[in-house]
Amino acid sequence: MSNINERLFDKRVVERNIKRGKVTRQQYEAWLATLEDCAEMSEDTETVFITRVPDEEEG
Repeated sequence: MSNINERLFDKRVVERNIKRGKVTRQQYEAWLATLEDCAEMSEDTETVFITRVPDEEEG
């Protein structure tokens, strides 16, 4: 497994890489199993979204 580029397993492109035959679903699942669970290191955050209406001059 160590000779496979980990970027092939990026969640944004892994399905494409599986379809193209660059990696197999089994390789991806094996790679996921090696990842450390870092949930206990996370912190809660609060996010406020503000909708900005453009001025008439901005279009």
